[in-house]
Amino acid sequence: MNKCKVMKIAVNHFSGIFYLIPIAILITAITVSKGACAAGIKGMSINKAFLYSLKYNKILRLGKANLDIAGYEENEALSGFFPKINFNETYLNTDNPLYAFGSVLNQKILTNQNVQSYFSPNFLNNPGMVHNYQSEFQIEQPLFMGGKIYLGYQRARLHKLSLKKGLSETKQKVLYSVAKAYYSVILAHKYVKLMKSMVKTARAYKNLSENLYNAGQVVSSDVLRAKVELAKAEEKLATAKKDYKLSKYFLNITIGLNVDAKYKLTSKLLPSYNKSLSVGSLQKEAFAYRPDYKALLLDKKNMGLGIKEAYGKFLPTLVAGYDYFSNGPAIHPDDSYSYAFTVMLHFNIFSGLYDYNNLQKSKSRYNTMIEYRGLLRNKIEMQVRKAYLQYKTNFINTNVAKLAVLNAKETLRITANRYKAGMTTLINLYKTLDQYKAAKVSYLNALYELTLDKYYIKLVTGRLTVVPKSKY
Repeated sequence: MNKCKVMKIAVNHFSGIFYLIPIAILITAITVSKGACAAGIKGMSINKAFLYSLKYNKILRLGKANLDIAGYEENEALSGFFPKINFNETYLNTDNPLYAFGSVLNQKILTNQNVQSYFSPNFLNNPGMVHNYQSEFQIEQPLFMGGKIYLGYQRARLHKLSLKKGLSETKQKVLYSVAKAYYSVILAHKYVKLMKSMVKTARAYKNLSENLYNAGQVVSSDVLRAKVELAKAEEKLATAKKDYKLSKYFLNITIGLNVDAKYKLTSKLLPSYNKSLSVGSLQKEAFAYRPDYKALLLDKKNMGLGIKEAYGKFLPTLVAGYDYFSNGPAIHPDDSYSYAFTVMLHFNIFSGLYDYNNLQKSKSRYNTMIEYRGLLRNKIEMQVRKAYLQYKTNFINTNVAKLAVLNAKETLRITANRYKAGMTTLINLYKTLDQYKAAKVSYLNALYELTLDKYYIKLVTGRLTVVPKSKY
């Protein structure tokens, strides 16, 4: 196993685009498997990133391990239906009168010749050291346990199904985290490209101010200011490159790959909108597919079986058993054999109100699950409405931001021409340049949010899979 060290991601004034979720904290303490560190990845689409995360993500591996445990617990509950078979080998060396006489009877060594000696007070009071080797073959089969075995198995099965739904929910959350990290890398790369263009423009403005100064059209402070603005742009470019690298590291961590894995992202930030979406249809999908809601319904059913199980404690139990014995004074040279077949009917008449309180507790748990279901339904309805309205709003914001970029770009062109003609100041030119940069950043952020909204809608409706459907 090769350890893949994870760098701590720092946050600056622009790093709000990088969502540092708790998954990174856990993964930094865990080594990435050799397969996850392997090179050879070329193009990485969003679907391919999803597939890698389903294979290498440590949170999902932990969830799968817990699901395996639940499977073994189900098998344990199923074992209650089968008979219990045991074999015991016991050696006894005693001078206890009761045990000694019992060993003699089990060995069946009484004869007409020695019966008087074994029943004499001398032997009964002082039997001396008596040896006995006993082999016991035992079978026990529950016939009726008040529903405990059957209901216990059903509850274990429901618990495993609930954990399976929980794992499905975790998968969807991981995929959404991967989508955020994936498109954060693309956003950071676009910001690097933007800052490169800002540096190029700032350098052109510096050269322009120097030419105008040499021509006697501007003062020396313009040249100095242009140099300062160029230095600022270069500094922001360096910061953008740093954030871009960190965003790639974080994407690798979120997927579960080697932190230094290199590949090209092939998916893009593309604006899209589906007018046919409605809150009602999305809510129906959520209640039909949300794994956490399905898991809660399974837990509710589990609590209902718990009430039946608690009632079963007031019922009698019936158990059948069979024992086959072999006893001898030596290690089985001439053993005597015997058997015992038993059927035990057990009534629990009074348990100090323990069973009664257990029943009431089971009913309270069931009522609690009913309340949780109502709360979760309200939460899902609110999440769906939020996702829908956010999707609509961000689509509008993206179009507005796109127009703002076109306007800012044209304003910058006009202002630059006016500065060349001596009709405005350098301060005003850089102010316009900052406005253009801010408009461009707003557009990129809006495009990023709109892209993620599609995945968030899939998440809140429980439909986020490896291949997102195109209708969103």
